Amino acid sequence: MRRRAGLVCLAAAPVLLLLATAADPALGSGDWDRMVAASPDGAVLHTVLLHWAYVLFVPGLLALLSPLRGRVLAPVAWVAVLFGLATFAGLVLTDITAVAVASTVDDAFFDAFDARVSAYTWMSVGWQLPGLVGWVLAFVLTPLAAVRERLVGWWYAVLALAGFGLYFLFAISPVPLSLTGPAVLSVANLVVAVRLWGNPALASPGPAWRDRVGAWCLLAAPVALAVGVLTMPGTATRIDPFSTAPGLAGASAFFLHLGWLLFVPGVLAVTRSIPGRGLGLVAGGVAVLGLLHWNGMMIGDYLVLAVEQTLDPAVRAEVTATADGYALFGLTVAAPAMIGALLGLILVPLAAVRAGLAPWWAAVAAGLGVVAFLLLTTGRLTGLVAPFLLLAAYAAVLRYQSR
Repeated sequence: MRRRAGLVCLAAAPVLLLLATAADPALGSGDWDRMVAASPDGAVLHTVLLHWAYVLFVPGLLALLSPLRGRVLAPVAWVAVLFGLATFAGLVLTDITAVAVASTVDDAFFDAFDARVSAYTWMSVGWQLPGLVGWVLAFVLTPLAAVRERLVGWWYAVLALAGFGLYFLFAISPVPLSLTGPAVLSVANLVVAVRLWGNPALASPGPAWRDRVGAWCLLAAPVALAVGVLTMPGTATRIDPFSTAPGLAGASAFFLHLGWLLFVPGVLAVTRSIPGRGLGLVAGGVAVLGLLHWNGMMIGDYLVLAVEQTLDPAVRAEVTATADGYALFGLTVAAPAMIGALLGLILVPLAAVRAGLAPWWAAVAAGLGVVAFLLLTTGRLTGLVAPFLLLAAYAAVLRYQSR
């Protein structure tokens, strides 16, 4: 059932990519900031659809990789999908604040804002490099690995690579040329999803190393969150504006992103061991989709920092009000991100407890950890309560499962 859900995502993702490309108001030649400023609602719709497309590509490509046991292509593709493509989905969200800035200021101020964002080392090394490299490797290596191990026919690799290549070359060209890549990917993924729907290979447990890696990621995730909290600008009980310590703000955003992202392979490892199609399946789906959105939201910290450093207070307030007014983004990305991630991190240990795979207090600790994140992340010291409780909860789940 889990892998069939992944096949649904595999078929739906390129369709959303097609719709996102068609909705992009900045296709063709011209200044990006002026083009999106003329149609901010279209730019926000494009960003939301594009982000959702890449979020769904993650479980979709993982469904293809799940039964593969190769020693090179499949493992590299698995890492690229989980840590590269998921990061790339977050990179897309930079456009939300950029659209608000472009709709508010003139060209000179927008250029200063854009230059400031481009100068952040943590964003370049921690987001752009792994995101762009992972994006390419995920789309290239996954179909090759699936063909190499004979899960699908050679035709799928040809179509998938052709579709990605066309999108890579013509994504910002005028319609209809820009639509050719997503259209080819849509056909290829739909056909392969239908053909694999009843394939017994999808019932294979897959290589054991993925669960071992997932277990380590589950322990590393709260540690990364703790580092993210400790590097926040401010004091033990107070968070200061990012511009007071730009280097710390950049590091904090990266480690918070990394922490939420590391939970994804960990949650997948835990829920794979929970039998049945009930709470375990729902918990895994809610947590994974929520976390794939939520880790990407941390990139907004860099945009906030750039706004603080380049715009005066009155303009900053106008930009913030404009960005907050994008209801489509709030309802379809921001709200599902926080609700899905935090609720999912409670539901997963709860499902493990119900299956007899964790002590009862693990679910309680996870719930208290989420509450602490919402109420106590007010400074470096108070913010450590949530990572500590989440670490205790998930370490208990792993300990029981290792018996």
